[in-house]
Amino acid sequence: MKVLLIGDGAREHSLAYSLGKSPKGYKVFALSTYINPGINEVVKNTNGEYFIGDTSSVDRVKEVIKRVSPDIGVIGPEDPLFHGIANVFKEEGIPVFGPLKETAKIEESKAWARQLMWKYSIPGRLKYRTFYTIEEAAEFILNYGGSIAIKPAGQVGGRGVKVVADLEAYLSQDKRDALSRSVSGIGNLYKKEGEPKIIIEEKVDGPEYTLHVISDGYSTLPLPLTQDYKNAYQDGIGPETGGMGSISGPDHLLPFITEDEYVSTYEIIKKTINAIYEETKKNYVGIIAGQMMLTELWGPTVIEFYSRFGDPEASAIIPRVDSDFGEIIELTATGHLSKAKIKVKEESSVVRAVAPLGYPISKQMASNHKIMLDLNKIKEVGCIVFFGSVALEGMQLITKGSRALELVCIGDFNTASEKLDKCINYIHSDTKLIYRHDIGKNITEHIEKAEIVRYSYKNRIRNGTLGSSGIWSPNGGLW
Repeated sequence: MKVLLIGDGAREHSLAYSLGKSPKGYKVFALSTYINPGINEVVKNTNGEYFIGDTSSVDRVKEVIKRVSPDIGVIGPEDPLFHGIANVFKEEGIPVFGPLKETAKIEESKAWARQLMWKYSIPGRLKYRTFYTIEEAAEFILNYGGSIAIKPAGQVGGRGVKVVADLEAYLSQDKRDALSRSVSGIGNLYKKEGEPKIIIEEKVDGPEYTLHVISDGYSTLPLPLTQDYKNAYQDGIGPETGGMGSISGPDHLLPFITEDEYVSTYEIIKKTINAIYEETKKNYVGIIAGQMMLTELWGPTVIEFYSRFGDPEASAIIPRVDSDFGEIIELTATGHLSKAKIKVKEESSVVRAVAPLGYPISKQMASNHKIMLDLNKIKEVGCIVFFGSVALEGMQLITKGSRALELVCIGDFNTASEKLDKCINYIHSDTKLIYRHDIGKNITEHIEKAEIVRYSYKNRIRNGTLGSSGIWSPNGGLW
């Protein structure tokens, strides 16, 4: 069976990895903007073919489909989904693992996602307001005194989020003045015509986690929880990135999330899938992920949705799957997910991303550097490498400006972290490399924070005030 994979990062390498090791013998073809060395190895080992081109180009994808005649398509990144590449496969009569453009809007438009949650009374929703102009948003910030989160109203790769808590009354006006001046930078990140530019939400606090759910439009299958580490530098400081690492486990939970919270989160995502169908009359096929926060307001609370695997969350989940994940992809695309069974390793996983200096601020500074690694030594330690923003050019690996590698280790958090520390010694470059040593090492802090939050939201359940925030009202607050 021929599979055409769209995308070129570590997430796509992890998907190729699962297809390549499947006993079903998939023949993997790929379309990427550059040759990813990890995907390339799977393509060669399965006697497929590698194509280069714009992964969001309808014309280029049609050309490759005509050349390959694949039995299944697999789309990794969000941009091709937003450009309707899943629709191209469907129009050609080819089953595809990845949602249609109309349903991928759950990620593309944060404003649409919030509106959907309120229209269908989905738990875990936050009060919000949207703004079509920077001036309207700036004026609102100047006049409103509450704690808020300001975001681009659509998907811009995790950039631009600003949060302010009004805890010190004497600083409130200064904070609002500063935010109103900086909001233009946020508003200029998302420029889709006819769509809001900025969304302002009520601020919440608590430990974050992600639940990925597979859907074929009829059945759903939840995957193990993950937690992403967004900030570039140690201890959660520095600019936000696409993710400098991730953890998953043990089993299907995280140490700070309970079984009841997992079930509640799964229910939120299932209700969202149903709401998407009601709005679009199209089945949701592929991955939908809830980027969640455990808060005193709701317990499990939706921060945003993904219409694909998170990256590096995919690297944390896929190696933990003992069952044939390649077959699960096939069953999803063909509408037979109800036949799928998933078995997950009880041990945890830790992922650590490695990026060139300059990421995420300057892609130019982080590009065109040589990177060298001893794969055999890394494997001897017990780790896996997924190749990200690094191209195979001749016999050299050349950075492309983002996270170059994702190192994965399975085991208890401490042991896995120690092994990853060793593996870093086998990676070299002609520029400085950035990575975080603390991933998987601050679990106690999250457990303690979750216990405080849990006490508060369970009191709300007892008092019948779950989801109710008094300072936010339809007439006077964000609504």
